[in-house]
Amino acid sequence: MPASHAAMTALIAPRSVAIVGATERADASSGFVIRNLMAQHFAGRILPVNPRGGKIFGHPAATSLAALDEVPDVAVIGIAADRVNAALREAAEAGIKAAVVLASGFAETDEEGRSRQAELVAIAEQNGMAICGPNCLGLFNLHSGAALYASTLSGNLKQGALALVSHSGASAIALGNTGRLGLSHIISSGNSVATDLPDYIGWLAQDDATRVIGIVVEVVRDPQAFAAAMEGVHATGKTVIALRAGRSAGGQRATAAHTGALAGSNEAYASFFRRTGVVEVGDMDGFVETAALLGSVKARPSRMGVAVIGVSGGGVAHVADLADETDLELSAFAPDTVSALKTLLPPFASPQNPLDTTGVVFADASIYTRVLETVAADPSVGVIVAAQDAPPCLDEATAAEYVGIAGAVASFASTANLPTVLMSNLSAGHHPAVRAAAEGAIVLNGTRASLGAVRALLAPPERRALRHADRHVAEPRWTAILGSGQRLTERDAKAFCAANGMTVTREVLATTAEAAAEAAKSIGFPVVMKIESTDLPHKTEAGGVRLGIRSEDGARSAFEEIMRNAREFAPEARLHGVVVQEMVTGGVEALLGLVRHEPFGLGMVVGVGGVLVELVADTVFELLPVDRALAMDMIARTRLGRLLAGYRGAPEADVEALAATMVALSNLASAYGGRLEAIDLNPVAVLPLGEGVRILDALVIPRA
Repeated sequence: MPASHAAMTALIAPRSVAIVGATERADASSGFVIRNLMAQHFAGRILPVNPRGGKIFGHPAATSLAALDEVPDVAVIGIAADRVNAALREAAEAGIKAAVVLASGFAETDEEGRSRQAELVAIAEQNGMAICGPNCLGLFNLHSGAALYASTLSGNLKQGALALVSHSGASAIALGNTGRLGLSHIISSGNSVATDLPDYIGWLAQDDATRVIGIVVEVVRDPQAFAAAMEGVHATGKTVIALRAGRSAGGQRATAAHTGALAGSNEAYASFFRRTGVVEVGDMDGFVETAALLGSVKARPSRMGVAVIGVSGGGVAHVADLADETDLELSAFAPDTVSALKTLLPPFASPQNPLDTTGVVFADASIYTRVLETVAADPSVGVIVAAQDAPPCLDEATAAEYVGIAGAVASFASTANLPTVLMSNLSAGHHPAVRAAAEGAIVLNGTRASLGAVRALLAPPERRALRHADRHVAEPRWTAILGSGQRLTERDAKAFCAANGMTVTREVLATTAEAAAEAAKSIGFPVVMKIESTDLPHKTEAGGVRLGIRSEDGARSAFEEIMRNAREFAPEARLHGVVVQEMVTGGVEALLGLVRHEPFGLGMVVGVGGVLVELVADTVFELLPVDRALAMDMIARTRLGRLLAGYRGAPEADVEALAATMVALSNLASAYGGRLEAIDLNPVAVLPLGEGVRILDALVIPRA
């Protein structure tokens, strides 16, 4: 249950704070909180609670929460884990609507801790409490001084418009203390079991002091609540930047289907963030540069082109290389821009983007200013990146050579109507003298991280629905089959697909060699023959597939060979017979499938198919639903898209039919999704234009 806005306000912007377990002991978490509140000049009341009473840091201590002379907005619980829930109940009885639980010893430890955490959640839900933690450092509102934070707070923290919410306390400390970011809030939320990211994001979306919300994510527990909170963010024109831990393959869960091996939890999170409009970054450097840029720009540029300016041909070429890798478009200058640049720069300069101004600007920084003005007037340019290195360890005399350029950028940026960035290609940044000269400009460090930030500014994620607009009706027969928990045979899987609007091959199950010959003759040669067994999901490995059977004798022989191979490969496997199916030739082989990744549910995979699917590993993944537009976009993001377009003289394939099949598969998931673990359609033959597709092999894994 989401916390109310009033409860979240009591937590994040309290007017009075009770500290349970208050003490002056130097190493006590409660002592840190009181010292921080005092150091940050918190204007509200500080109310220590200690059974012995007395004074703590000069503040009279109540013997219990009930003994306080007012109901505080928030209680900071600074006692051992086994006493926390009793204190929370006392807080609830006193009418306190928010708490910060600092102690560890909950679900991160053992079964006893998990039970204790479940009890904490129940207390929060029963009483409508917002609870930061447990197992957290707490939070700090830099604008009010409400430092409910159980660690040392640096005196160098700067006020600003970035709210930092982190499941990880260490990451909150690292990102909050770069010196690059002005902060409205630091929230170290720990286990986040009662109050989590959606609650914080939803409140911060309405916070006047916050323009950008940065989150360090270990898990998204409630996708729908997160998506609802993001709607509030977009309604107020703000941005959420996410850095996620646990993206490696080691954290991914695969299924028996190819789709599970090719699309792990990383792809699911990436798709979820795209759909909800979150800007995801890959590392801390990317987080800092993106936050620095988005926090400095009040509105996104109306023009999408980027201009890169530098004083070295090799330097700007390096930037262009990484811009290409980052999918960042460098504008082609208009003829008028080129003409104007020719009049400003020496004859040997090349007036193109990226632009090498040559060393002439060292002697006369005003030329750099006029170049900036000329480029800014180009009708395609929305952002200017002035790439200028001046490493921190230059001596003062050498650094002074770059001060004029930095000053020109800062002066121009102060009045320009488009974002202008001074970028160091080095993550170490600029020499202090150069950095000082650039005061007031947007300064970014590290080429890749900086260009990623520019791309995030120009191309925010495209938001899409996370639910089907209408639910497709399930048929009782298939609901019962899937509900049995038994894996479907290939024939059943294809029949399931056909019943839901997809095109499959014609086929017959044969239980004898003679029946196989009759079936092959009826279907028409050539045919494909495959073992049918729910115990052999990958038939090729079992020697259970034969292609290109062209005679009745060939069908009889293939039947015997397939059955013999299957028995030798898996003696305990249940063999139902051999499927004889039409052999589809031509076209492009695609992989199409569904795979489940909780808590998001099912998503779709599409890419190059066939027996080498894992080796090629060319797929994209998106959460459902998938409509035609998204299907076409997914196809275009793979090498499959190039193959379907008619690679090296091959006929153009029926990409529209493949997209229609993807939509049909998405609709199938809408009707039966709760009963499906995975679907693997591989290969799907995408035939020449106008001839549609054929599903050649299908694997359906019901949900246990």
